[in-house]
Amino acid sequence: MLKSIYSRIFYFCTIALMFGCALTGVIVVLFANQMHEAEANASIDSTAHILQARIMKLYKEADTLPLDALYNELETYTLSENIDCYLFDVDGNCLIRTDYVSTNMVLNTALRDAAASEPYRKMGGFAGNFTEPTATYVEKFSLDSNIYYLMLIFPISYVNEFSSSLLTVLILTVLGIGVLGALLFYFNTAQLMKPMREITHAAENYAKGDFSGRLSAQSGDTEIDYLATTMNRMADFIDHNERSRKSFVSDVSHELRTPMTTIGGFVDSILNGTIPPEQEKHYLKIVSSEVNRMTRMVQSMLNISKFEEGSLKPDFKQFDITHLLIQTLLLFEEKAEAKRLAVEGLEDCPKTLVVADKDLMQQVFYNLTENAIKFVDEGGKLTLAVDSDGTQAHVHMRNTGEGLTEEELSRIFDRFYKTDASRGKDTTGVGLGLSIVSRIMVLHGGTVTVKSVHGEYTEFIVSLPLIQAGSVQSKQTEQKEKGDADV
Repeated sequence: MLKSIYSRIFYFCTIALMFGCALTGVIVVLFANQMHEAEANASIDSTAHILQARIMKLYKEADTLPLDALYNELETYTLSENIDCYLFDVDGNCLIRTDYVSTNMVLNTALRDAAASEPYRKMGGFAGNFTEPTATYVEKFSLDSNIYYLMLIFPISYVNEFSSSLLTVLILTVLGIGVLGALLFYFNTAQLMKPMREITHAAENYAKGDFSGRLSAQSGDTEIDYLATTMNRMADFIDHNERSRKSFVSDVSHELRTPMTTIGGFVDSILNGTIPPEQEKHYLKIVSSEVNRMTRMVQSMLNISKFEEGSLKPDFKQFDITHLLIQTLLLFEEKAEAKRLAVEGLEDCPKTLVVADKDLMQQVFYNLTENAIKFVDEGGKLTLAVDSDGTQAHVHMRNTGEGLTEEELSRIFDRFYKTDASRGKDTTGVGLGLSIVSRIMVLHGGTVTVKSVHGEYTEFIVSLPLIQAGSVQSKQTEQKEKGDADV
């Protein structure tokens, strides 16, 4: 049973090779036999013409057909050329025969009719004294008004022997080429199939969830090497996603467990009377705060899912990004005053027009401002700046405070990541704000970067293209074309 691609290819190629060799050999044998038979026919024709010429010469010399002299002439050819010669009259009666058989012999009507217009030839069969395949030749000729038939019988075993020898050589050649080709194909294909087996083994491990193994490419320029490289990239991608999924599930479980435990504990305490009635309102406010935090967490996770699925499409419009920044900052006026926060740089921010999704960019500024005010030191300073380099607008937001370490800087945009310092200060956050900011900037073709000096400050820099390709420009072009058409 052909269970593998390798065995199917092996058997198919071997059979195709042997079939091709056999077909070529058969064609060669047929062609050689035709050539050999043509040579035999030419030899017979030549002999027949020579004998006819001798018969006519003897007839002219004697003015009649000298049977004795003619018999001696034909017998000479019988002995020297190994040919049986026969001469028949118009009625088919045998006048001379050289096969040394005394029985009467008659040329039947069928043969006489066959040789009436042109010589009759037949290859194969047995005739005369020969016990081997022969060629029969019958030709009609006339001497004055008398009609005669000359019949020659040639042995053609050498033709069959040639065919048999050629067929034997063909069979041996086909078998030899088949065996040699099969061996070459086997070793060559086995070498090629080795990386395929490795790829299959690696794929089986991937299916089991083991993404640790990687495939090695040989020369890097074959289809199998390309497949191995692609498999490695796929394994890296799946492994990364699997780690992210496990981390995501773990983080979600952890983040949900804390507010659920708090909510469950306070509700149970209220129900069993552990918390006095006069304090129930206070603890219900805490429960409400935790519920709101869980709601924000779920909504943030839904937003991240939309970003990753690509189902969220920005609505690009032109607006003043400085004005949006000021509007967003005013939403935190109460919290800023509570921390005696000094806000600097707004008066120096120029009007800067960008093409972006206004609601999404407000969420970026909201998350960054909330994060900055939350971790600024008491009585600290928040510095804002907006500038442009001709292709991008840059929004800077710096707050004084503890700052971030190198390790924290490398993970600040990860989902659910909270620094050690923030875990004590941020009791309402879910660790998704900065992750959402980074994804929104990717949607806009921009970036968000962070730099910090531990113990001094932390600064976020939002870089946004001034023009989104295919958005405002294309709309303006469409409006212009529409206006031209109306005119």
